[in-house]
Amino acid sequence: MDKTKYSLALHFVCLCAFLAIFFNTGEDDGVRWHLDIVLFVGSLISAVAWLRLTRQKGSNAFVRFYMRLYSIISVPIAFFMLFELGFWHFRKGEIVAEDSNYIIRKVHQGIIMGIDPDIFSLYEKDGVFERYVRTLTSNHFYYNMKSVKFHEDLSAVSFRLEPTETWAKESSDTTSEYNVVPIYEEEFNRHLREIDSLKKELNCREGK
Repeated sequence: MDKTKYSLALHFVCLCAFLAIFFNTGEDDGVRWHLDIVLFVGSLISAVAWLRLTRQKGSNAFVRFYMRLYSIISVPIAFFMLFELGFWHFRKGEIVAEDSNYIIRKVHQGIIMGIDPDIFSLYEKDGVFERYVRTLTSNHFYYNMKSVKFHEDLSAVSFRLEPTETWAKESSDTTSEYNVVPIYEEEFNRHLREIDSLKKELNCREGK
């Protein structure tokens, strides 16, 4: 396979994979490993490479027209998409905790962090996707999340909220209590007695 055919094949593979991911990503979901951005940029670079490689050669008129049209249209789209995707990757925030199935992220709620408190959100790993499950708490502005553990048999996640250093100095609130929050409500509700015992055990242990 020569370079022109390779670049053309790479372009369509990247473009089709990007579109498949893009149209299967929910509003609050994310894509792992920045794969959406990688594929979009790959489709753009391979299209430019094809045009450069075929500039002095005869080729299929339809493909040449498509590639030129794509290169013209994709430049403004690229700026918009990279801004949009980049903003989502900024907004989704850093990973606080994860295991083989779940991720908790500190999610930014505004560009200016002082206006809107961040929140902790739970996502489920689903292949290349991070599927949004639920918000765990909305007071990250004052607290850090520590000692996170996923209890998949109970469909629960336990964690302890510690006051941030700044908040601890400015407030008399030094509460550091374990929370046990549902992953999925229906399954969680089947284990309420065990979950209540777990919460008591965790907080008794912390009090010792």
